[in-house]
Amino acid sequence: MNKLPRMLAFAISFFILAGLAPFPGVEDGAGGLAAQAKKTRVLIVYFSATGNTEKMARAVAEGAGKVEGAETLLKTVAEVTRADVESADGLIIGSPVYYANMAAPVKQFIDDWYAQNLNLFDKVGGAFATGGGLTAGRETTINSLLLAMLNNGMIVAGPLYESWGTFGASAVTDAPDPGVSEYELNDARRLGERVARLALKLKG
Repeated sequence: MNKLPRMLAFAISFFILAGLAPFPGVEDGAGGLAAQAKKTRVLIVYFSATGNTEKMARAVAEGAGKVEGAETLLKTVAEVTRADVESADGLIIGSPVYYANMAAPVKQFIDDWYAQNLNLFDKVGGAFATGGGLTAGRETTINSLLLAMLNNGMIVAGPLYESWGTFGASAVTDAPDPGVSEYELNDARRLGERVARLALKLKG
């Protein structure tokens, strides 16, 4: 006669515990699906004739990769595809300075946005450049890259500043500072981190 109440109590306890247990695929806390879904993709596109801009690009990718939830994709302008650009939440473009402006392959990459009817609205943008001298046109090159982004409805982010603000990261690759210094690579890392953090924040 006592079996029925015991069975009833067991059944009630079972359904209560079953109700408290998460369904398959649903998790709580930092490891939950909501946290897992909060990811951002940062695309770094560059052209490099001598390898200096590539060094900066890799540092940018390194900085972006430091941000939890950020996925990075590093490609040259010759390798990048429409799908790469469309799937990116952040887009960072790098170019060497050619006559105080971006290199022709980078300009062609940007000009193709219109022909491909790409929707870049609200993507986070950043830019970096390498130039042979102190006044070789690094800032004007970065400005031209950022203006192209603004023209396409992107949100431009500057780097994480140490002291004075700059529009983007850059490197002097000839005298008096040949090559790319660690200081300049750190600027590139900060730029990547800044864009990744902002892209992740806007996505959340």
